[in-house]
Amino acid sequence: MKRGATKEEIIRTTLDLITRNGLRAVRVDEIAQMLGISKRTLYEMFADKNDLISACLNDMARQQRQHIDADRKRRSGNALQKTLRLVNTYVDSLYKVDPSFLSDIRHKIVFAEYYDEHREFWFRELTRDFDVCRNEGLLLAEIDSRSLAEQLIGTLFELRLNNTSREELYMLCKTILRGAATQAGIDWIDRKR
Repeated sequence: MKRGATKEEIIRTTLDLITRNGLRAVRVDEIAQMLGISKRTLYEMFADKNDLISACLNDMARQQRQHIDADRKRRSGNALQKTLRLVNTYVDSLYKVDPSFLSDIRHKIVFAEYYDEHREFWFRELTRDFDVCRNEGLLLAEIDSRSLAEQLIGTLFELRLNNTSREELYMLCKTILRGAATQAGIDWIDRKR
């Protein structure tokens, strides 16, 4: 039996199972077996299955924030271009996991905090980008950035749960942004088609 599986290895293995199969499919026995450790060893590091899943969700959030921060630093182009890339990054994040994971995280009360934090993170990021677009004259002045972000995130999330294709979500994002754009924003979006 393998000795000394690290917390990071356990989290990485569990995260792989969660993203592929959803929260309900995670079994501590299977994780321990995959890592060649006993359940007892696993429970020495994590109080219970929910504690392990919480650690995985924290790790996912950390990775996502690092990715966004790194992307923000290297993004070039106008504010609308940056915003469209951010929206597409959100769409991509929805496709890194099975829809059952998204449904589980939203409905399981013990993980509601993580679901809420995840949504709030994206709302803040998109609201900030929409504000910059509006200030640069690329989105209509009357657009409420927070409302647009909330509606967009909610719509994309629901469509992902209903197995809408990634490409359809990309096109929907572009269409919604075009509808909220000034003529300058529309001209830029239309040139990118």
